[in-house]
Amino acid sequence: MPAKFYVVKAGRKPGIYNSWDECLAQVRGYKGATFKSFPQLTEAQAWLNGSDTPSTSSSTVSSKPGKFYGVHKGHKPGVYTSWADAQNTIADFKGAVYKSFKTQAEAEAFSRDGHAQKRPSEEPSQTTPPAKKQKQDTDDLEDLVEHAAGEGPLPDGAEDGFDPRITLNPVTGKIEYKEATTKWQAVNLQDDKPVVIYTDGSSLGNGAHGAVAGVGVYFGPQDRRNLSEPLSGTRQTNQRAELTAIQRALEIAPRNRPVTIYTDSNYSIKCVTEWFVKWKANGWLNAARKPVENKDLIEKILNLIEQRKNMSQEISNKVEFVWVKGHATNEGNIAADELAVAGAREAREILANPDIEEP
Repeated sequence: MPAKFYVVKAGRKPGIYNSWDECLAQVRGYKGATFKSFPQLTEAQAWLNGSDTPSTSSSTVSSKPGKFYGVHKGHKPGVYTSWADAQNTIADFKGAVYKSFKTQAEAEAFSRDGHAQKRPSEEPSQTTPPAKKQKQDTDDLEDLVEHAAGEGPLPDGAEDGFDPRITLNPVTGKIEYKEATTKWQAVNLQDDKPVVIYTDGSSLGNGAHGAVAGVGVYFGPQDRRNLSEPLSGTRQTNQRAELTAIQRALEIAPRNRPVTIYTDSNYSIKCVTEWFVKWKANGWLNAARKPVENKDLIEKILNLIEQRKNMSQEISNKVEFVWVKGHATNEGNIAADELAVAGAREAREILANPDIEEP
């Protein structure tokens, strides 16, 4: 049993880790990282789930007040204190109804009744759909779904496939609505136009000791969803950076629309479209009967693709991959490469000037 349990509440991959090195890989270079160490696993789990567990050792780069997530319709309706738990119960649930609140009482009321309680000083609840789009009583939410930021249909006047109502939170790295309001849309309002994304990975000193890698995801010129970040983990290879870029693109892109990903990594495309079939049949062993490299990332991408397929039987949410020659004349690929290189350089600067100490 490890001497300490390290909890990452805000980082590249929130969770509980058994070593400081694993924890550091998730928080180093992540703006707004929040993490603590605990001597007992039960304390670590409680803090991760939102409880205020006392701890003699902690380190918090930044903290935010907790939220309560009320799920009225999902696999398991109720109140959750972490978005990850709430997301698990609404994933792949058609017509899921959910909302975040600042207090547990409000979340419990929404979970029970399906609509937010209006305070005396409040305007009418934002959870009620506009009358012009409403085809049933406002309390009947059977055919309505709350879309997370970046996942709903594009509004009128949107240009280049970008929703002007959303922004990229520089602290959490997540897509959010600019206004703190709940956005509701009828589930039959969908846009079948594919989202075009360019991805790339870069490893400075690839294959050598001390190599650092970065990830680049490019949606378009000045698109707030464009991403440049260091590759997490201790294995800083070009292949892992390429695969991680695809993973991050699928996490950011709207899940209710088809996606076309352009990448110069033929290896990545083959991994998630062809080779994985035999690998899975062989127990994730390659032709040489050795464990498949980068299995963890490949499985994450396959799961994200499968989630899209299962979201709706009426809409094609398929993911297509297109190979493009790298370092050539394709503007999207060049932009993704620049973002990836910038992420790798950021990783190099972090290693040269470490400013995070073990809690």
